[in-house]
Amino acid sequence: MKRPPVRAGVGKPPAQPSGAQKRPAAQAASSTGTQRDTGKILASVTDISKKRAASTAIPNPRAVKRGTAVPARSNRSSKPSKQSKPSKPSKAIESGRKIFERLSPEAARFRAYSRRRRAILLSVISSFSALILLMLAAMYTPMLAVETIRITGTDRLKVAELQAALKSQIGTPLPMVNSDKIAEELKPFALIESYAITSRPPHSLVIRITERSPIALVSVGGTSYLYDPAGVRIGKASSSDEYPTININGDPASSAEYSLAIDVLLALPASLLPRVYSIDAKTKDNVTMQLRGNAGQRIVWGDSSKSALKSKVLAALIRNYKKSDRVTFDVSSPTAPVVRY
Repeated sequence: MKRPPVRAGVGKPPAQPSGAQKRPAAQAASSTGTQRDTGKILASVTDISKKRAASTAIPNPRAVKRGTAVPARSNRSSKPSKQSKPSKPSKAIESGRKIFERLSPEAARFRAYSRRRRAILLSVISSFSALILLMLAAMYTPMLAVETIRITGTDRLKVAELQAALKSQIGTPLPMVNSDKIAEELKPFALIESYAITSRPPHSLVIRITERSPIALVSVGGTSYLYDPAGVRIGKASSSDEYPTININGDPASSAEYSLAIDVLLALPASLLPRVYSIDAKTKDNVTMQLRGNAGQRIVWGDSSKSALKSKVLAALIRNYKKSDRVTFDVSSPTAPVVRY
């Protein structure tokens, strides 16, 4: 026989068996319906106060994203705490940047490259500044001042006289040594043909002198003097000096005959120059020379044209004759040389 249906909320629930365990009150409160022994839902109970509180609460986006429960908003008015104040944009940007650097390997490499570039730039600036300071110290302080002057390459000149002429250079910093000033101080010494200046830090200045080399003898007032190719008098000639004698009148420095004779002597072979006893260049078209020795050999050079060819032909002719042969070598026409006895 079927049991008649019971409506919701009508009648009393059947009494539970005496031996059955009662369910906890919390489990009964949280359930949404009540079941009979038959397992059918008889009624649903809704807590209106909880539903109203849930509908009035404002969800927190961060909490919803993280999946945490959102507490209901309290109706009580309270002052906002310091932690509830919004953070400044700079702090938010800094926080995001740090998170990005932790997450991105490319950001870490870029930061390492920036540090490396900054270190290189600082080292370059420091080196450049140190170099400028060192240059200024060397130029305007006694750190590299001249204390000793060494003279080399002298033969006829006296070193003490040259050092006395250059004493104004003592105390001058080596980078500030002026070659023009040194040239002005050495100008009175006519025997100096050229010079070279070398700085030897920290305190030495070396000056290498190249003296003028004599090439001929010129008789002035009955006294023979040595002259260089430029016509500068070097000094008195001694009996041991074997240089050609140039027969001219006047100052060799301004004599056209002297210049013509020097051109011929410079064109001669180096082995033949010491054998020339005298040279006569009174006319530019008829230059003659006399060789040393009792034979009195002579050379007819002619003018100053074709000097290189004349020199080669003359050297070939002289090799075929002895020093004792009384001959005259005429190379005025080098293509048709003549030897006369």
